Amino acid sequence: MVSDLEILRTPPLRRPLLIAAFTGWNDAGEAASAAVRFMHRRWRAETIANIDPENFYDFTQARPKVRLERGERVIDWPANVISAKRLDNLDRDVILLAGTEPHLAWHAYVGAILEICATFEVSGILTLGALLAEVSHTRPVRVNGSATEDELARSLEVDPRTRSTYQGPTGIVGVINQMARDVDIPAGSLWANMPFYVQRTPNPKGTLAILERLNRAFDFQLTLHDLEVFAARFEAQVASDIEGNPEVAAYARRVAEQLDEDEEEEPEFELEQPEELPDAESMVNELERFLREQRNDGGASS
Repeated sequence: MVSDLEILRTPPLRRPLLIAAFTGWNDAGEAASAAVRFMHRRWRAETIANIDPENFYDFTQARPKVRLERGERVIDWPANVISAKRLDNLDRDVILLAGTEPHLAWHAYVGAILEICATFEVSGILTLGALLAEVSHTRPVRVNGSATEDELARSLEVDPRTRSTYQGPTGIVGVINQMARDVDIPAGSLWANMPFYVQRTPNPKGTLAILERLNRAFDFQLTLHDLEVFAARFEAQVASDIEGNPEVAAYARRVAEQLDEDEEEEPEFELEQPEELPDAESMVNELERFLREQRNDGGASS
């Protein structure tokens, strides 16, 4: 039987932490997947394995892309690249998985990830995600998380007792975290909360927030100055977009005002939120209802 996982090399790694993010449903504004790609590039991480896309994707949904390389046509298939970086300033190394959420055969897909964990004696799995939330574009990006093990929870600054009460559809991130728990691999998750009324993608502000949290949690010492510049430019572009749309601007002010009220009523402590996605559809419906009301009010007053 041919394995879906192709291991290219097996460098000596010290109790590595597997950090994974996936394009698709778990990746609002591409904030999470961009964070893993940033680490891969900044560290010049060595590719150690690939997952064959053939059995996991409907190529009419995730179409391969054609590009020219030195005048020759090359086809890029949906990628799942696994790379590794030895961090001499730390007592553990890192494995990065930059993936695409699969459409098919999730059990087999997660089985390939667990095979990576067994091969390299992974000490924990940290998944990254980004979700649409009722938050303001004018505020710092909130990053919430959860963890199943005390050491990982302390690093991530989350309460290990926090458990999700969410019931409903989940993404590959939720499945990976659950299967990690089932085989007793410490698992954690970090989620960036992205304003659902902001349409620009990718969102470097969300990526920056995730990487800042990782720097603080694990002392990765990633230099983020260039990303800070991109995030500042992005924030200015979003502000300009919203200023040019009075209806969305009114809704953005409403969200910010509601957050101000909630903060005044909140207790001093805050439990971290679970890794599952909230009901983004209801928030979008709320935005559409608000915009309809704004248009109707404008028509009535004219």
